[in-house]
Amino acid sequence: MIEKGKKKQPNDFIKYSGMATQMAITILAGVFGGQKLDAHLEMEAPVFTIIGSLLGVGAALYFLIKDFIRK
Repeated sequence: MIEKGKKKQPNDFIKYSGMATQMAITILAGVFGGQKLDAHLEMEAPVFTIIGSLLGVGAALYFLIKDFIRK
């Protein structure tokens, strides 16, 4: 029986798979953005790809921690 005032909690699998998907999309956006910038500027070394991937990982961790604190 569900008590009044309590929300039904989503399944943990759905919640964590959503977080993993959000992390993957954030990291991939940083990598692909860096690749496009390297190609546009005709860089010999993949400098912006590396920077984009690191920024993507940092942003993904930020969003992950923010979600854990909020829930």
